[in-house]
Amino acid sequence: MITPLGALESLDLTDPNTCFEILSYDKHQVAEGMVVESLFDQIIERIPSLVEGEEVRVLDVDTFVVRNSKVFAQGYAFVLSWKEPKQTGLKRYLMALGKVFTTYQVEYVERVGFRARLVREGRPASEWQKLEALLDTLSVRSATNYTVDSRVRKQDRQLASFWGYLRETYGGRLAQKVAVPRLLVNWGIQPWFRSVWNIDRVLLVGDSLWVLEAKHKFPYEHSGRLQFGLNNGEAYLIRDLVRGGINVIHSIVVKPYWDMNVGSSYLINNYKAKQNAIVVGRTVDMAAIEKIIGSTTARSPGHTTMTGDGKLKYKPLIASDFALLSNLADPDSVARGIAQLMNGSLEHRCEDDNLRTARIT
Repeated sequence: MITPLGALESLDLTDPNTCFEILSYDKHQVAEGMVVESLFDQIIERIPSLVEGEEVRVLDVDTFVVRNSKVFAQGYAFVLSWKEPKQTGLKRYLMALGKVFTTYQVEYVERVGFRARLVREGRPASEWQKLEALLDTLSVRSATNYTVDSRVRKQDRQLASFWGYLRETYGGRLAQKVAVPRLLVNWGIQPWFRSVWNIDRVLLVGDSLWVLEAKHKFPYEHSGRLQFGLNNGEAYLIRDLVRGGINVIHSIVVKPYWDMNVGSSYLINNYKAKQNAIVVGRTVDMAAIEKIIGSTTARSPGHTTMTGDGKLKYKPLIASDFALLSNLADPDSVARGIAQLMNGSLEHRCEDDNLRTARIT
């Protein structure tokens, strides 16, 4: 695999500077999103070890989904697994994905690159092969260069996220948590497809699979009500996960600064702002996602796309349809709220006034 930094096998991913260079090719919101994901991982660790008497396990995987540009219903899921192949819950997860996607297990081999194999019914159904060779057979178009508009690659925000938080937080796991997933997406999968969607966190609760999606955004007002946007691709991804028998929680860390020019660094060093960063969440079943998909589509500016150009189609989500979990400064309360969402006992609805009161101007 060839990257802007050279051949993948020549890169020293133990060097933090290399990891930062890889991350710097993305829009700055990617680095900031990693900060939010890390903070959410700390919340997930606090979810009670038992939910309704069922043991909770977090799968150590990164999952990316693409679609055939000519046949939208034909999707492919790539699951990058970090622990031993037999980690608890992995087979069940691969089986669930296999109900709705053609599913591939992916491994990163140090100084060699990525390899993949087909999985059916949770079991290997082909031999390992180089990822590039596989994608060449799957894609209906030739590979294109992945480039991101410089206007959405603000280095000060990338530097703040990486050197101010990610480097210290992940330490020896920096390559695993930052560099390798971005290499896989940007120069492994993305060149062959129009869009790539990732699945954030996967949990096994007893025998049930849960996907926990965590976003970081502020609401907008429409007809006197506060709303959030869910891009169309993510909406259809949620629908397919539900079709595969996977439960979904869509959660949002609500930025207290309703300003796109304010990044996530306040989450690192501003306790007052963390107190004002309200966390909301909702379970999304089939009835809910069909209602969302059936709603009117809106369009957002280019800065919301992964490459910084074009327009992004999205569906509106009413803020009051979410439950109020707590605020980011109280991760234990957020974790308890997520557990209550899982067992259906959380009824504390988010009101627009909750968000307006927490807003910092």
